[in-house]
Amino acid sequence: MRNTLQPILKAGRHRRSGFTLLEALIASVVLATIVLAVGSSLSAARQHSMEAEKLILATICADDLLSELASLPYDELITVADIEESEGSMTTLDGAAYPSSFWQIGRSARVREDVVADAALDVAIRGRRITVTAYNEHRVLAQVETFIPEPAP
Repeated sequence: MRNTLQPILKAGRHRRSGFTLLEALIASVVLATIVLAVGSSLSAARQHSMEAEKLILATICADDLLSELASLPYDELITVADIEESEGSMTTLDGAAYPSSFWQIGRSARVREDVVADAALDVAIRGRRITVTAYNEHRVLAQVETFIPEPAP
């Protein structure tokens, strides 16, 4: 009797091992979804990083031109009243070209006569307002401005 029951008992205890085709398919779909989500996140992060770099470069070149113009003697400011440099063709006031990393950025500068008035102090100050705008083909990236008062006679 023992000999006839042993194969039956062994067959009842047999457990399957491994995955079914359906389980493997579900796991593959979950893994593919995760990989796509991570890839999409990395792509968006790279695009935001490139946009941030472009904004930083635009701010640097706008501030650089503003500093150069502000360092000129007051009487020479009006002689450079309008500067326009298209994308990729920026130079310093001395004529040195900007590095190739600035190839997507252009800039313009305007120097205008202006009067700043303070009604509380009953004061009006004449001077020149310098506005520098850095842009690309789609939009304005940075704009900086300063007012330089007229020197006392």
